[in-house]
Amino acid sequence: MITESDVARLLRESGLPLAEWDSSTELVLDSLTSVWLLHHLEEQYGIVVGPEDEDEVAASDSIGSLHLVLRRVQAGALEGARHVP
Repeated sequence: MITESDVARLLRESGLPLAEWDSSTELVLDSLTSVWLLHHLEEQYGIVVGPEDEDEVAASDSIGSLHLVLRRVQAGALEGARHVP
């Protein structure tokens, strides 16, 4: 499962200045950063954020809230994979 540290590392790699952070660190994602993040989440973690969850990712206002959304998406994908015949 993706961790908050993983999320912060990806956000730093995207160019956001996150030298110091915690769960409540304010987050503002522009559209380019969101697209970059979604691509790297899939490439590095296999997390595919579907259209139904993209707005929630974009609306995340802290590292902690983004992490919770991504954990939910990841858990849903894992649960769905368990039920594939």
